[in-house]
Amino acid sequence: MSSPANLSKIPVQFIAIYDELQSEITWMHGRWLTYRELFAETPKRIELLNEAAGTFFYIIQDVLLDEVQVCLSKLTDPASSGKHDNLSLEQLQCQLHNHGAPALTARCRLLLDKILSQCQVFRVRRHKTLAHLDLPTAMKQLPKPLPGVSRQMIEDALETVRDYMNEIEAHYNDSEWGYEHFILNDGSGALLATLRAGLRYEELIQERALPFDDWRKGKWSDA
Repeated sequence: MSSPANLSKIPVQFIAIYDELQSEITWMHGRWLTYRELFAETPKRIELLNEAAGTFFYIIQDVLLDEVQVCLSKLTDPASSGKHDNLSLEQLQCQLHNHGAPALTARCRLLLDKILSQCQVFRVRRHKTLAHLDLPTAMKQLPKPLPGVSRQMIEDALETVRDYMNEIEAHYNDSEWGYEHFILNDGSGALLATLRAGLRYEELIQERALPFDDWRKGKWSDA
């Protein structure tokens, strides 16, 4: 894991930008891990979600998938847009160029170029449909459909983002940040446990092992 902020050797000129990006990337991984735990584990889990609230989880699946693409797009924005600076990997790269070690800057530039290439599809989708509603796209008047996105494409981009950030972390603090091991307390695991219990409750009702209005006695009957 990363060194505490007060022990970090990352240059003071850009440690605040680095730390904020680290937080953004950590929570982006939290969203992606939630997506994977819900929708990319086993067909049986998909059956569970469909049985519990299929339409709701269809919406959640789309929202999480789109959100991670938007996050990756924002991370690969230029260092500035017009008069406004952006919190992006290019911004961090500029700070490395101005204040970091030359060899580290060169290694990170190669990784960032790879990230930009991997995220190009997500950026196109952001501009056309995720963050904007491009008229020809919405009306299906494009000569070619928007490029598709696979889970592996997102996994690959996330891996390179981790490599980029941990290249800096390793250089200055001789450590790394375990983005992909982020643990969400009361996350999707807690939700899945509640869904399993709820569906079992429905089975007991159907089997007449419990009265049909037993739920009215519970703590959350008026929620």
